[in-house]
Amino acid sequence: LVTYLNMNRLDALILWDSGSTSTAMSPPFADVSKALVFRLMNPVVLQLGTVGSCSKINFRTKSNIVSDGYTGPGYFDVVNIDKYDVIIGAPFMHEHGVM
Repeated sequence: LVTYLNMNRLDALILWDSGSTSTAMSPPFADVSKALVFRLMNPVVLQLGTVGSCSKINFRTKSNIVSDGYTGPGYFDVVNIDKYDVIIGAPFMHEHGVM
């Protein structure tokens, strides 16, 4: 499912991915939306769905989300994602009653 949500006072193109175990924001959107980005003291390995494909998550952000069902902060890994500004994964969806 793809929607637009207001994040940091900008409309973000969101991919709702029930198969994802993380919630992520692209570096360009984090920059444009002036999200407060901080470096992780212990980078986390990001394992993708293909053999041999992995990366490290070095940064996180806390951003404000505004929608009909939820308004408040959300934490996002800052990672290189293609085509979307944000990917919202299963943990966020479970926490907020989406699924």
